[in-house]
Amino acid sequence: MRYLGCSYGYLILSYTEHCFLTDVYTATKVKPPKLPRNNKLWRFYGIGVLMAPLNSPLLLCSKSSMLEWQVGTDCWSEHHLALGHENIRQIVIFKGDIFVIDYLMRIHAVHFTPQFSVQELEFMWESFFPINPWLVSCADMLLMVDLSVSSFHWHGIYSHTFDVFRVDLAVEPAKFVKLENYALFISLDKRNPTFSCMSPERWGGKSNCIYAAKLLEDPDESWVAVELGQPVQEKTVQYLFYGRAYPCDYSLVSSLWVFPSLIYGFG
Repeated sequence: MRYLGCSYGYLILSYTEHCFLTDVYTATKVKPPKLPRNNKLWRFYGIGVLMAPLNSPLLLCSKSSMLEWQVGTDCWSEHHLALGHENIRQIVIFKGDIFVIDYLMRIHAVHFTPQFSVQELEFMWESFFPINPWLVSCADMLLMVDLSVSSFHWHGIYSHTFDVFRVDLAVEPAKFVKLENYALFISLDKRNPTFSCMSPERWGGKSNCIYAAKLLEDPDESWVAVELGQPVQEKTVQYLFYGRAYPCDYSLVSSLWVFPSLIYGFG
């Protein structure tokens, strides 16, 4: 069984020509129709996401194509991805639009109307280039979280910090603007969902803080909280760069943050 992601409270799993959606809270299962025989989701890296709660399309991506299933129908639509056979590392739905990050750290917008197309977005990198970025949808903002190298010590050890930026899609090319007063929830595995929360002090959290779910193999803790601008511990960095290992071992599964499906009004 291959893990493809988690979306709106559902785990997305596949095995050869079979796909399953499993509610993490109730264990209810939804079984879409059989996948195309040559889907490559099992053999290569695959990632899946629901565009909205369960009555919306389910998207599954391999290196070469995007499969689309409208819940309740009996077939899949297949769309070719012209990304040079690069893996898609993350899919984010923002204001009904689809954004993906590939392994070369390029960000693309995916459009289904008037016809299927993939557009690479141009960005003006202001004094940095993302090393290990996450996209986070937050109300009317699209955020980018990056683990950057802040300094280099003489004994060969790097210091890392988290930075958060706002992706301004209204600017050509788009720019990144640093943000404050948010708590962000990410997972080491880009197949897992990301979340954000404004003014987290309301529930005892901290602003300007990253809550990162870690690999299950970490013997100490399943998550870590790091304040923006503060050094990230070396052992945390090792786990955070799991997604940049080559070749990637996508059979590993990290801890993840998830809202139960009932939060979205179903399940």
